[in-house]
Amino acid sequence: MKEQRNSQAQRQPTDRRIPPPRAMLQRLTQARSLLVVCHARPDGDALGCVAALTQSARDSGRSAFMLVPDAIPRQYAFLFADERPQAVQEFAQLAQRCEAIVVVDTCSFGQLDSLDDVLKCHLDKVLVIDHHCTADSLSAVQWQDASAAAAGLMLYELLGELGWPMGRRTLEALAVAILTDTGWLRFPNTDSRCLCAAARLIDAGVGLDVLYRRLYQADRPQRLRLMARMLDSLELHSDGRLAMMRLRDEDFTASGAGCDETENLINEAMRLDGVEVAALLVEADKTVRVSLRSRSVVDVSAVAGRFGGGGHERAAGLRSTEPLEKVYQEISRACAEALGCAEGD
Repeated sequence: MKEQRNSQAQRQPTDRRIPPPRAMLQRLTQARSLLVVCHARPDGDALGCVAALTQSARDSGRSAFMLVPDAIPRQYAFLFADERPQAVQEFAQLAQRCEAIVVVDTCSFGQLDSLDDVLKCHLDKVLVIDHHCTADSLSAVQWQDASAAAAGLMLYELLGELGWPMGRRTLEALAVAILTDTGWLRFPNTDSRCLCAAARLIDAGVGLDVLYRRLYQADRPQRLRLMARMLDSLELHSDGRLAMMRLRDEDFTASGAGCDETENLINEAMRLDGVEVAALLVEADKTVRVSLRSRSVVDVSAVAGRFGGGGHERAAGLRSTEPLEKVYQEISRACAEALGCAEGD
């Protein structure tokens, strides 16, 4: 019986979560004004965190502003109602004025684009909430928990500890953050911690079916045309284990789609049996953005790290100013090596 109990104990998952630093709790409790910032090319997790923290802070009686250093994809516009986040040009003034600057879903200067110079002048005010492995020294108070499925999950737990209000808008934004970064609870990062949070959000009245329709069943025809052009570019390498795709400037022109409509398109390649790694290269504004996905074998954050990018083991990305074809060959070669293949084919 004792051996059986020991065996059962060994099979129990270890809670690897990292609680928020006490200094962060104290700073947020004391701050009367906040500026919430996320990374460029924001996804659902980043935007959900920005909307949720800003709304909760305001509901707690604080002054709160939000800044997104890039265009907000149309599918997430509902999170902000009729409000437009502050412009990048106003960052310096807001950073000087607010008592705390909260950076969510990133700990990398490279992802903050034009904000990094001003941010470095106010590091004493900066608080970081992030669940990625890669990190720069953005501030003295950085809460990083790579075991969290989403930054939104960390924020949900943080707001609970702070005792700040979580009204309907805040809860819906948190749900968007958690659900989009877990592929609607399908990705490998979905764990019991994440599922418990999702259950509590449902109990609080959040309609996951309603959010799903708003996010994934409201596409424009132009996005489907862009997806078709992406799939036409698909090439399989490494005995069918590597899927490479690309979108050029002319694909956006021909389809009528915008760059903000590429989110999650890379996941289409993961529907193929046998594909272990997928890469999508997007040409935009003289920059090539690369998205990487892995099923179970390859740590794509390590692949992205070779080119100055980062992310998670199963989802990562990078940017390059090199020509698209050169980046294509380099990424194909790096992914093939990670799969144990000498060449891309």
